[in-house]
Amino acid sequence: MDMKKAILWPVIISVLIHVSLLAVAGMIDLRDNIKPVDVLTVSIKEPEPKAEKITAPKKEQKAKEKIKPVQAKKEKGVNVNDDWREDTIDLGSSDIKYVTYLAKIKSRILRIWKYPQKAYEKNEEGIVVVRISIDANGNLAGATLISSSGSAELDDDAVGVVYGAAPFEPLPEIYNLSRLHIVASFDYKIMD
Repeated sequence: MDMKKAILWPVIISVLIHVSLLAVAGMIDLRDNIKPVDVLTVSIKEPEPKAEKITAPKKEQKAKEKIKPVQAKKEKGVNVNDDWREDTIDLGSSDIKYVTYLAKIKSRILRIWKYPQKAYEKNEEGIVVVRISIDANGNLAGATLISSSGSAELDDDAVGVVYGAAPFEPLPEIYNLSRLHIVASFDYKIMD
């Protein structure tokens, strides 16, 4: 009987310690405060015709007016381009197919990205998520705000930086894409 107790107590203590460790480990957030990006909708659009050079806010507004949805089938003699292909990728992706091109996009953006002075003075911080749409020839088809930081200055700056970095290099032919959508997160944080 003493032998059973000698074995039973260490097993009970071990189980209690393991249960405690699992409970504590479940309370630790290992995501390091990373907010997941939920892209809820994707709209397919025809490429816009070349237009005269316009500043970012007007360009975005005119681009929205000129872009029409692609028709999914032939209607009344209208030919739909079956060669239209697009893909969506995160700017931080390590997908070997896109990593070199994404590095070039990121480099162009980082060259001109600065903290907006008004937001800095107000100590505004946040993460802005923007979807960048690039046509096969490297032209910016649009920059869409997906997730706001809560600050108009930060949101406008992120979209403005994308327009300022355009045009980009043409998409590599190996992609065989008409348009590439890149989801980019702009993390505005004031360092002390």
